[in-house]
Amino acid sequence: MITGVNTDIHHEGLDYHVQIEDLPEGAELEVRVYLGGKLVFHKRHSYQTAVEGLANPKHIEAAALEEISKLLAVVKAAIVKGRIKG
Repeated sequence: MITGVNTDIHHEGLDYHVQIEDLPEGAELEVRVYLGGKLVFHKRHSYQTAVEGLANPKHIEAAALEEISKLLAVVKAAIVKGRIKG
């Protein structure tokens, strides 16, 4: 299990706090975005297909980290495009 990412994205004078966590139940990530302490976006994302057939824990971890990186890029783009806002 990967712990996840906690980061801030500054856009148009606002600070969005992004949390992406690997859930212990399986190959699933939880994404939460906060603005001023208020939850403004929440979604779960399965990465089961990314780890399908992988047996080596290091390969599974690498695949999960890649999914986290992709999700963070998508969240950043959504904030910039105004799809996630307070």
